[in-house]
Amino acid sequence: MAKEKNENNETPAETVKESEKELRDALEALKNEYAALGKTLEDTKAELSTRNDSYVRITAEYENYRKRTAAEKAAIYADAYAGAAELFLPMADALDRAAELAPEDKGIDALRKQLTDIFGRLGITEIESDGKPFDPTLHNAIMHEDDESQPESTVVQTFQRGYRLGDKVIRHAMVKVVN
Repeated sequence: MAKEKNENNETPAETVKESEKELRDALEALKNEYAALGKTLEDTKAELSTRNDSYVRITAEYENYRKRTAAEKAAIYADAYAGAAELFLPMADALDRAAELAPEDKGIDALRKQLTDIFGRLGITEIESDGKPFDPTLHNAIMHEDDESQPESTVVQTFQRGYRLGDKVIRHAMVKVVN
C-alpha cells in the first residue's frame, strides 16, 4: 500500500499538521491583535474620561465666571447709581434746613416733596432713625446722652438724615444715642 500524496507531494497527515500549525499561528495572531485592540480601547476610554473631566471643569469655570462677572457688573452699576444719587443729598439737606427756618414757605415744601418723589422713583429711601434702636450699619452716633427714661441704645435725635438705595447705604444717619 502506497501512501497517498497530494499535488505538493505531502501526505494527508502532514497536510493536517501543517493546517493545524497555520490555524494555531492564526489564532495566536488573533489573540495578540485582540489584546492590542483591548489595550487601545482602554487607552481611548481613559483619554475620553480625562477629556470629559476637563470639559466638565471648563464648563463649571465658565459658569462661575459668567455669574461672577454678572454680579460684579451689578455691583458696579449700583455703586455708580449710588454715587450719582449722593450728589443730590446736599440739596436735600439744604431744603431741610430751609424748611426749619421758614416752616410756612410753601415753595420750599413743594421742592422737598418733588425731591422726595424723585428719590422714591430712583429707589432711594430715608433711613428712619428717631425712636429706633441704634444700628451701626445705618447710623453714625455723633453724640451720647444718659437718660433713664429711654431704652438703652435708642436714637433720640437725628442731626443729618441717612439714605439708602435698596440695601446699600448711601449715607449713614448722624444721630444722638441714649446710653
